[in-house]
Amino acid sequence: MSFPPDIAGLTLAEFAAARQTSPRAARADYGRALRTPGALALPRVTRSEASDGVVKFCLAVPANDGGPDLETESVIIPMRGHRGVQWYTLCVSSQVGCRMGCTFCETARMGLVRDLTAAEIVAQHLVARDLMTNGAASGQPYRYFQSGISDIVFMGMGEPLDNFDAVTQAIRVLGEPNGVNFPQAQITVSTVGRVDGLRRLAALEWPNLRIAISLNAPTDALRRSLMPVNRAMPLAELRAALDAYPMARKGRFVLEYVLLRDVNDSPAHARAVAAWSEGLRCVVNLIPYNPQRDAAYAPPDEATIDRFAAEIRHCGVFVKRRRTKGRDLLGACGQLGNGSPRSQLLSDPQAPSS
Repeated sequence: MSFPPDIAGLTLAEFAAARQTSPRAARADYGRALRTPGALALPRVTRSEASDGVVKFCLAVPANDGGPDLETESVIIPMRGHRGVQWYTLCVSSQVGCRMGCTFCETARMGLVRDLTAAEIVAQHLVARDLMTNGAASGQPYRYFQSGISDIVFMGMGEPLDNFDAVTQAIRVLGEPNGVNFPQAQITVSTVGRVDGLRRLAALEWPNLRIAISLNAPTDALRRSLMPVNRAMPLAELRAALDAYPMARKGRFVLEYVLLRDVNDSPAHARAVAAWSEGLRCVVNLIPYNPQRDAAYAPPDEATIDRFAAEIRHCGVFVKRRRTKGRDLLGACGQLGNGSPRSQLLSDPQAPSS
C-alpha cells in the first residue's frame, strides 16, 4: 500500500480522524506509512552532495504561484563524542528563504519565499533516514536511531518561530510514539530571538525540547546592525523570555555566537556576552563566520577565537566552539540558500514590528 505525502504532517489521532476510524484501528497503517521505506510518497531529491561524511540534499517543493518547483535544503552532519562515539545530526529547514534579514546569513538574502508545511518538514527527516539506510528495511523492529541520526536541529533555511504552527506540528509528528518516535529531548529549535514565538512555545510546556538562540552581539546597538529582529525585540525582552521559559531541570539554552572579524570578536565583547548570560543556564556556542557570496564579513583568526573563548570561560560561563563542517558544500552554518529562487522571488527582509 502506498500512502500520500500529506500523512507525514499528521499525528496518529489526525490520521485516524481523516480515515473516520479509531487511533487503535489506524495504528498499523500509520506505523507502516511513517516507518517503512517506500511506503510514503516523498518529495523528489533534486540534488545531493557529500564531502567528508557531510551530506547536503535538496528536495523539490511546489511554488505557491504554480511556477517552477522550489527546493528545501537539509544537511546530515557526522558528529563524534569525546570517547569516539559517532552519531549524525540532521539540520532541517522550516522555510524556503527567510525574512529575518540577518546580515551574515546567506538564506536571508533570499527573503522569505515560502513557509514549509509540517509534512514537508517531516519529509526531510524521512528522506535523510532513507539516504542513511539506502532505503532498505533492516528486517529488525523499527527504532528511530537505526539510521544513525540521533539529533534533529531546526537550523536550516528559515526562522522556525516565524512558521510556528507548522514547526510545532512537525515536532508532534516526529515524536509520535506510533510513527517516527523521535525523542523531543533530541530536537533543537534555533531562533533569532522571536520573543513572541518563545512565549508561545513556553505555553506548550515542552521542557525537554532544546532551545538555541542566535545571539551574535551583546549590545542592542550592535545587534540591531546585524539582526533587524532586535529593533522590535531587544536583548532585555529576549532575556526576560528566556528567564520565564519552562526549561527542564538539567536543560541549558544554547547561545549561538557567530564570530565576525573586527565586528563582534573583541575581549570586551566576550565579557559583555558573559555579563548578559549571567544567571542563565546556558552554553555559549562559538561559530566562526562561514564565507558567502560577496561577503561583507570574514572569520577571525584562530588566536582571536581562542582569546574570545578564554575570556568567556574566565567569567565563569560554559563555552564551546562549533567545528566547521560542510563548508565546501555550502552546507555550513549561515551558508544555506539556493540562488535560483533568490534571484526571482525577493521579499521584504525586515523583521516584524511589535
